[in-house]
Amino acid sequence: MRKFDYRAPRFAIDLPVRMTFGESIQQGRCKEISTEGMKLELREPLSPGASGIVRLTYQDVLLDLHVRVAHSGPTYDGVRFIYESEDQRDELSRLVARLAGSRQNLGPVLVR
Repeated sequence: MRKFDYRAPRFAIDLPVRMTFGESIQQGRCKEISTEGMKLELREPLSPGASGIVRLTYQDVLLDLHVRVAHSGPTYDGVRFIYESEDQRDELSRLVARLAGSRQNLGPVLVR
């Protein structure tokens, strides 16, 4: 039997992002976000397991976060955040709360 892991709530958004993997820079859209990671819509799929930096910009907030690709697909890619400090984790938690609060239809996205 597989162990059940609880996930942080995910919120549907549409936010521009910039991904940097080595020398490669790619613009895209964040379609879902949680305190654990995000679902991205990009022109080119990411390599599974690759590490890089994602830049999130929302109103007066600018965050550069280290990420690792969790899954890659033809339409969407998923990345997990790699926090460098508790302060960075707190900053992202505040941003996610702001993004969730700014939506008309509040509540987490049901992911199956």
